[in-house]
Amino acid sequence: MRGNSFFKILKNENLLKVWLVQLFSSISAASLNFILIGKIFSLTQSSVAVAFYIFFYLLPTLLLGPFVGVFIDNLNKKKILIYSNLSQCVIVLLYLLLKEKIWPIYAIVLFYSLGDEFFNPAVMVSVPVLVEKKYYATVNSLFLLTNQSSIVVGSLIGGLMLKLLPSQSLVFPIISLFLFFGSLLSLSLPLFPFRGSRKLKLNFKDPSSLSEAFDFTGFSKQLKEGYQFIKDEPIVLFPILLLAGLQGLVGMGLIVFPSLAKILKINFADSPFFLILPAILGAILGGTIIEKRLRKLRKNIFILVGLYSTGAILLVFGLITLILKRPFLLAVPLALGLGVAYVFIYIPLQTLIQEKTPFSVRGRVFTTLSTLITLSSFLPMLITTTLVDLLGLRAVLSILGIIILTSSFYGHHKLDLILASVNKTVNKK
Repeated sequence: MRGNSFFKILKNENLLKVWLVQLFSSISAASLNFILIGKIFSLTQSSVAVAFYIFFYLLPTLLLGPFVGVFIDNLNKKKILIYSNLSQCVIVLLYLLLKEKIWPIYAIVLFYSLGDEFFNPAVMVSVPVLVEKKYYATVNSLFLLTNQSSIVVGSLIGGLMLKLLPSQSLVFPIISLFLFFGSLLSLSLPLFPFRGSRKLKLNFKDPSSLSEAFDFTGFSKQLKEGYQFIKDEPIVLFPILLLAGLQGLVGMGLIVFPSLAKILKINFADSPFFLILPAILGAILGGTIIEKRLRKLRKNIFILVGLYSTGAILLVFGLITLILKRPFLLAVPLALGLGVAYVFIYIPLQTLIQEKTPFSVRGRVFTTLSTLITLSSFLPMLITTTLVDLLGLRAVLSILGIIILTSSFYGHHKLDLILASVNKTVNKK
């Protein structure tokens, strides 16, 4: 596949619809998070308050993550997409009841995140059944770039709405409308490709039918089967663990983002132009390189380059604010480099998981990935907020960069052997 490969795979009508549904959902979430994080930070001037927001957004994964996968595998994914977006459409309107209050924001975002807990795994499980295996890397690139681009688009939309709308309350009906469009688009999807392993027939007048429909007796068995598969397949387990660590870094970045904009002397409403947009452009560049070279070069080469680059860039980020009077000028190319490094790590690992996971357990595998991502980011999130308040963001970025560089250096040879073995196994099969 060449430069127009994205257009080729989007000729698949069902894939195009799922992609657009994800686009509406991602832009809505990015706009909402940008506006609410900025609101919380402006009222409190505290990274801890922002961390609470992230915590409540992640809490449903901590509570439900180990169990959601069984439902994803059993239920029709089309219906999950419809009801998740529709419920979030209603929940967003609850923000109209808020004024300058902080704590209700945490409660509402908790319910909003419950929809994502089902929506995101349903998308990840649906995509591989719509395309051939040889296109997995291209599809992963497209959906990753869409997700990352949605961050900058959503942030830009959020910034523009804050500047142009006469009242901040108007942003919530607009975001709700985006989610409603996603629900309508999901309705046009066919049932068959998104089928579950069971067809639920509920009769609320007969309690025994509920037990039979949901098969509560077999729930724990399916749950164990999913975890046993992951445990017995190192080709799946290793990418999951590494992806969890990578997304933990992203979560930490969200927490310190307002503080980062501040030390770089960037107005928060303008920060998407100086930080998020360059990172997205870097992700696009990285995705282009991956698409052309992934079949020629081993996956471990991309992953190692991405790890080394991430550590070095974070270290430089921590130093430039001490040296330069206008650090935001150098921050732009550094953010671009972070985008490239992220894609170099993410796409090869995600492709491995999809290649080696049967459809029957994909829901459990991807919800396990989501759960580990949340768990791996939770402790660093608490540590990061504490260290930022105690040491300052510059010191935290420098320390984190040194840790990643040191870990990459000492684990280079071991990682190279493991991933080379994984690639060899995949190629043989």
